[in-house]
Amino acid sequence: MLFSTIKDTYAESDLLVIPVNIRFGFFLSSDILSVLCSLFVQYHLLTDRILRQALNNHAIIVLLCFVLTYELTTVPLMLYYYHVGDEWIISAGFSHFWTFIDYLSFTVQLTGFAWTSIERHILIFHNQWVHTKIKRFLIHYLPLLALIIYCFVYHFAFILFPSCETSIIMSPFNGVPIPCILFEPFFIKYDAILHQIIPTFVIGISTVALFLRVHHQKARFNRSIQWRKERKIIIQSLSISLLYLSFMSPRMASQCCVLLGFTTKGVMTLYFNGAFLAIYTVFLFPFVCCVWIPEIGKKMNGLFLCERKRRRVIVPALSIQFPKKQRNKL
Repeated sequence: MLFSTIKDTYAESDLLVIPVNIRFGFFLSSDILSVLCSLFVQYHLLTDRILRQALNNHAIIVLLCFVLTYELTTVPLMLYYYHVGDEWIISAGFSHFWTFIDYLSFTVQLTGFAWTSIERHILIFHNQWVHTKIKRFLIHYLPLLALIIYCFVYHFAFILFPSCETSIIMSPFNGVPIPCILFEPFFIKYDAILHQIIPTFVIGISTVALFLRVHHQKARFNRSIQWRKERKIIIQSLSISLLYLSFMSPRMASQCCVLLGFTTKGVMTLYFNGAFLAIYTVFLFPFVCCVWIPEIGKKMNGLFLCERKRRRVIVPALSIQFPKKQRNKL
């Protein structure tokens, strides 16, 4: 009964608070600005040797790749759906491809940062764990690589080659086709809990734990000088975590209610509109990275200062300079 109710609500557009033309404008402007910022941040992270070799930036580089993939592929398709609406008829193959890119990119971005929020504790408090190449591979590189491989294999198997009857149901809030596997009781619980609810909880718990550990260590050991070196990692992690918690919490809360059997109209309204807000974790992620990576922030300030200097055109006062001999005659 629960899952048939969820399936029926996908056809209801009155649950969406934000009108389609406003959603189109929000997504179009957000996507353009976010793509430009993503390219700017990614360029500096990859071309600057110091930034590229910093362990705390490796996960950011990987997540930005999936952010760009999401913004350059699935978001334009969403915009076209907003323009055409239900008149857009798509094939099963195109439906599977769109869903695969959308779900893979979003899942890697969320679960990837959940691991990153845990890894920040290692880089700040236990950096001796990554001193050797073997330790660095096992603790730093392998977990994120295994997470990406798992997400790819899972979505490749259950979205591109579904075992259930294929039926194209486009989500009313963004048009992304809903995979039929998610209408089966086990998989809708598995996907919601493992790929969305747990990562959001991990980000929240890791953020609170990081803040408390930093405060405790500073008060106990009075390590103000040493903490200056780790401050940028701490601020960056806390800022991105707050972004995820702010925009993922409504969706996570509504999913918990749905899984517990509360499918009232208010819960389903929060369910759909929370999914709309959750996409802004993708749009705003590059901006938070840009602001809280000090080296990139300085370069941005340098660009703005150069632009201001160019605009400041100083016109000197005109004065007639006479030769020395002529001035004496005067």
